[in-house]
Amino acid sequence: MKKIVVLRCLKAEENCTGASCLKAFNNKSAYFSRYADQEIELAAFMSCNGCENIKFSSKTGFNEKLERILRIRPDAVHIGICCQTRTADKRRC
Repeated sequence: MKKIVVLRCLKAEENCTGASCLKAFNNKSAYFSRYADQEIELAAFMSCNGCENIKFSSKTGFNEKLERILRIRPDAVHIGICCQTRTADKRRC
């Protein structure tokens, strides 16, 4: 069974429930269609710490998240569509 991690944008939490990513995962559609004939498990669904928060103090928290994810030994980490689109201030994640 393949272990999959989904990373989403912290800024998107205001208006994102994660439902689209979870629906695509469960239906093996969109980016998850590559697993059509495989058993997959959602091992983690996490948010980043936010672009503007990546300073010395908050890097520690994100590094801790990454260390926990590595202990899971995922087969893949998928970046949510919210990280691939432009934010209200026209910046990308």
